Amino acid sequence: MTFRTFLAGLLLSALTLDVAAVDPEPRPAAQDKPAGGGKGKARGQAERTCALTITWWEDPVLPEGETLELGVQGDREVTPIHPSAMNPGGTFLYEGPAKVTVVRKTLVPNPNGKPDAKPVDGWLPYAQFTLGDGDQETLAIMFAAEGAQKAMVRSFNIDAASFPFGGFDVLNFSKSRLLCSMGGKVFFAEPGKRVRSPLVIAKREVVNFFMGVTDADGVQKLIYRAPLILSEKNRRLYFVLDNPDPAAPNRFIAHTMIQHVAGHRTIETLRGQGGAPRREETAPVPSPEAAPEAPKKGAPKAKAA
Repeated sequence: MTFRTFLAGLLLSALTLDVAAVDPEPRPAAQDKPAGGGKGKARGQAERTCALTITWWEDPVLPEGETLELGVQGDREVTPIHPSAMNPGGTFLYEGPAKVTVVRKTLVPNPNGKPDAKPVDGWLPYAQFTLGDGDQETLAIMFAAEGAQKAMVRSFNIDAASFPFGGFDVLNFSKSRLLCSMGGKVFFAEPGKRVRSPLVIAKREVVNFFMGVTDADGVQKLIYRAPLILSEKNRRLYFVLDNPDPAAPNRFIAHTMIQHVAGHRTIETLRGQGGAPRREETAPVPSPEAAPEAPKKGAPKAKAA
């Protein structure tokens, strides 16, 4: 088992996942249909309408020669998606059931029913997660399992009203209560919780960020500090996990996901441009401001407590 696989498993065990298991005998999902849905058919009200962004926690490792084509099953058609690791781009308009089904393209039995008919391309269930009643903008992170033959998903509401640009959210998936300070404003991140920094950036500025823990003996220990160049045009999700390596000098590992306002899509803007995501759409490349920030995967910079 690789370190990355172990780390992903550790994160999953720290979360209460909103996951439904893939059917043990999956049935083909509905095939792609023209966007118009056919003449004379009235368009019904979807159970959920959402600006949906799907990303990998880490890009899945596939067997040699194997490809992974994914889509999301909506009320009327499958929308192809092209997620990459920790990249909040490719947002698309989802209209469908509250339980979202990610599907994988594969060969399925020919529907004509003839014994000698060759298989045809079709979609089979790959992963599922559920949207909340009021979710307008949702980020879903997929975790590959069993050689990427299926995935589990953790979803987050990220609508701009509750997660504004200039915002900085800490998602504490460690077992420790984290003491954080940003720009002199102190806040706590409880284990397994998502918490908002009280400082929402209104203009580009350098902000000192500190993170520490209180040990069992009551002594506070600094585990990370850095000056961050923050901007009102970015919003950040900062993930903190326990380091699974007991011999490592750092007790925690952190990952950061950044979305620039230029890559932000809403239900209204997506309806204006069509719902399908563009393959080339990615989040803007982080500027050098991100360099001193979070410890990187496999090479954390956080100081040992």
